Amino acid sequence: MFKATKLLNQKHSENPKVEDREVKLATRPNHILEIVSSHFKNKFQDEKAEMISPFQGEPKPLEKPITPEKVRKSFNSLNNNKAPGEDEIHAELLKYGTTLLDQTIADIFNTTFNKHEKIDINGGVLIAIQIPGKRKVPRTICDL
Repeated sequence: MFKATKLLNQKHSENPKVEDREVKLATRPNHILEIVSSHFKNKFQDEKAEMISPFQGEPKPLEKPITPEKVRKSFNSLNNNKAPGEDEIHAELLKYGTTLLDQTIADIFNTTFNKHEKIDINGGVLIAIQIPGKRKVPRTICDL
């Protein structure tokens, strides 16, 4: 038992081996990237999937509007020294922004959801996630 645990916990310095479709070992970093990217694209991207309309039904106000405090809490959870995404906005600009920025972002989100307007974030994705420790039932975006 102890030997098995020791073997499982050993650090393996060996790099993983990646083979192409002809079962030849890929050695060039770009070739490895291409093989791995293709593999996961095939696993997680469905080319035949039907696009879902972003907004359906009549617009109605949020039951609980997004507050500047929630926006600030979200900004404070960002990590420093990370490369910006496609929007070219560094996390530090949001994290150390003023209360005016918090209010402006909260207003944009509230207006967007109340009027069923699309948020254009240059190819990015806005994902609603469950707040840790909260009940596991469907909730509105304002609970984030």
